[in-house]
Order: sequence, then C-alpha cells, then structure tokens
Amino acid sequence: MSATADPERTTMQTFRGSYQATIDDKGRLKLPARLKSQLDEWFGAQVFVTSLSPNELRVYPLGVWEELEQRFLARPSMDPLVQRLLEHANYGQEDELDAQGRVLVPALLRDVIGINGEVVVSGRGRFLAVVARDRAQAELSKAFTAEELSTLAGMEQ
Repeated sequence: MSATADPERTTMQTFRGSYQATIDDKGRLKLPARLKSQLDEWFGAQVFVTSLSPNELRVYPLGVWEELEQRFLARPSMDPLVQRLLEHANYGQEDELDAQGRVLVPALLRDVIGINGEVVVSGRGRFLAVVARDRAQAELSKAFTAEELSTLAGMEQ
C-alpha cells in the first residue's frame, strides 16, 4: 500500500500503544508523532474518520477502510445489519493528514462521542481508536474477570 513499505518486512504493520492527544477548537485531531510517522510510512496520509460505536472514533488508513468496505458491500445490500453499518460509517469522512499530522473530526461525531480537548489515541491493529480521556481511565479501571482471563489464556498457541 505504501510506496515506502519494506519488501523484506514479513510482519503486518500494526498500530499499538496509547498516546495522549488533543482535539483543538476547530475540531482537528493532532496525531501523536509516532502514530503520524507510522501512518505516513505504512499507508500514506489519506484516512477515513468514522465511528462504529458511540464511545469511540476510528481513524482508518484509507486503504484499510476500502478493504473493509469491499467486504461490507459484498454482502446482500438489503441485509439490515449491512445497511446499519454503512449508515454508521458514512457519518464519517475521508480526509488527509496535514503537514502537522492533524485530521478534521466531523462535528456530529465529536458531539455524539463526546470528544473534545484531551483524548487518548490508541493503536488497535489496523486502525487508530480515539476516546475521551475519562473514558480511557474508566476502561483501565475495570479488571478482567477470571473467566475472561481463562478465555484469553485458551487463545495461546
């Protein structure tokens, strides 16, 4: 996908870790330098900004989003779940990171998700998740149950 991708690299590019960030008064999310650098190197500056839940904004590299979108569109168009997913996703927008690593977050998404000012941007594999700082703190304060840990342990191979 990226013109600068290393052909010798055998692992998939994966966003990981969490970083403090801000959404300014104009609604622009400034990506942390490390994530901006990874995005540029692996995928380029084109992104799709959307939400699939009322708690989280998602920033997809455009190529990754297009792969997902093709899978959604391959399903029957009258499937109510497909229609709902496409409706949710299409409240987002395609954008390009500016030279400072900023991307505009649509006002409707900012309002619904409740993100302005301080946020946490975390790598979730093939996309970046953006949540309000207090939401991230609430999630981190919840312990895994013994059953959840057992299920996760069973995934080891």
